[in-house]
Amino acid sequence: MNIYDQFRLDNKVAVVTGGSKGIGRGIALAFADCGADVAILARRQDELNHVVKEIEDKGRKGLAISTDVMDMKSIPKALDKICEEMGHLDIMVNNAGGNLDRKMHSLPEISIEKFDEQLTLNMKTKWWGSQQAAERMTDGGRIINIISVAAHRASPGFGVYSAANLGMVSMTRTLAVELAHKKITVNCIAPGIILTDMLKETLNINDQETHSTFDSTIPLGRVGEPKDCAAAAVFFASPAAEWISGQYIDVSGGPEGFSLSQEN
Repeated sequence: MNIYDQFRLDNKVAVVTGGSKGIGRGIALAFADCGADVAILARRQDELNHVVKEIEDKGRKGLAISTDVMDMKSIPKALDKICEEMGHLDIMVNNAGGNLDRKMHSLPEISIEKFDEQLTLNMKTKWWGSQQAAERMTDGGRIINIISVAAHRASPGFGVYSAANLGMVSMTRTLAVELAHKKITVNCIAPGIILTDMLKETLNINDQETHSTFDSTIPLGRVGEPKDCAAAAVFFASPAAEWISGQYIDVSGGPEGFSLSQEN
């Protein structure tokens, strides 16, 4: 196998939660580009069907399953259907997360109900997806948890989200050890500011305002796009990363605090 072939995903079956838009859609389409058949899970069937059409236009098999990851019974049912219809399961991307109401909640003021919701959506569902996928991976596999750079930064207004993401770093490392005997790798991708509908709805800004607000704060000079995260996901899912587990990578345009404006 040459180095190019090590980034192919031929004959693999991948699942992406939150796969109907944003980062999840970008990952699903990148997997299809690299030869994988892809199942996508999200709540809205019409949006899922559109992405499946894009997957099929790339010559791969797609499967859309309307699923609410907050319903703990839904993931096992969806994964069983995927194994039945697509034959097996090789790659699980736990991407669904964020904030359901698209609002900021400071730690001194957040309600216990909203606290539990944030923790469940951004940590519990990803642990559950990882566990259930691992049970169905019969010949090794890849589990990829999409978190956020908020995991290792102070995040006013997003404190529980930040804590849940940091919790997923710890869980990813432990799962990597506990699943190693099954030849399953477990890794995290931590996006920075990515231009998605969720970001714009949460901050109540448009595309132009997103660029004007954030481009100058990022060392590489621009906000990210879903394809930037998709490239990292392809790597972690591919044979090229078979000896990498329990790790996370920031996809953020450069480390916080770095500046290109320093004079020599």
